[in-house]
Amino acid sequence: IGPHNLFSGPQGSGGAMPAYPDEIQYSLKYEDDVYEYRHVLLPKSNAKAMLMITKGRRLLEEDEWRVLGVQQSAPGRLGWKHYEIHRPEPHVLLFRKELNWSQQQAQFYEDAPMAPAVPEVPEAQQPTQVDG
Repeated sequence: IGPHNLFSGPQGSGGAMPAYPDEIQYSLKYEDDVYEYRHVLLPKSNAKAMLMITKGRRLLEEDEWRVLGVQQSAPGRLGWKHYEIHRPEPHVLLFRKELNWSQQQAQFYEDAPMAPAVPEVPEAQQPTQVDG
């Protein structure tokens, strides 16, 4: 299945997909045994901005794809990574995240050591206020 077959709406129902959409379009999500995937199509202006950032030679970091207007989850929360450059259509961003990413994060925070409690200062050691 090519990226264009995964989009909902009129384009996903057999119509020809325009080279550049008028606004950012998100594919339906799909998965294999390891990853959940999603493709994002950028409008021409966003694609040009992306090429200015990457020169077409590297993947986007999360802060970079967010600057381009791509929204997938709360920042840093759900593990989406730009994982491949689709050379025939560089305005099609290919994203994936591990299927159990959310569970791994929950386990990490569950296993993280608690910050030590702030010890209480006995009254005898607390500073006193001097009237002057």
